[in-house]
Amino acid sequence: MLLINRFIGLIEDHAESLSLKWVEEVRSNPLTGGYAKCTKKELHDIVFDRFRRLGKWVAKQENIDKEIALSFREVGESRAKAGIKSSEMVYSLILERDMLFKYIKDQGIVTEGIDLNRALQFGEQLNYFYDKAIYFALVGYERFASSGKGAGEDNEFEKTLQGFKRWLIRE
Repeated sequence: MLLINRFIGLIEDHAESLSLKWVEEVRSNPLTGGYAKCTKKELHDIVFDRFRRLGKWVAKQENIDKEIALSFREVGESRAKAGIKSSEMVYSLILERDMLFKYIKDQGIVTEGIDLNRALQFGEQLNYFYDKAIYFALVGYERFASSGKGAGEDNEFEKTLQGFKRWLIRE
């Protein structure tokens, strides 16, 4: 588990450079063209905050699932408000996840078979986390697209959240 903590630490410690790289990628990638109308600073601040909180979000901490779900629901709502297509939003999150895992692989930390196993476990945690992040971003996107309103607490969201008990990390 220590190696996984090291992976998370690397991401959090290099959140600035990773954020700048992601911003350039998402603004120039033809599959995320809608992001070109967002300012670099706006995009940087959003992703930088996620990278800095990744350890808290990926770790097995109780009562954090609602915070994450609400955060990504807000991501979806803000992308809908900005006129970014849902497919572009989803692909931007996929790019984010893939960039993080590639960064870890490129650091040369994985030198033994056991390290590879830990790296694969970390990759699985990232995948599971981003799957749920994408889901809740789409919930927020659809909520805004269907009602034209922003976030607010509602019974449907609570029901959905309860359906994902222990959703952050599989046991």
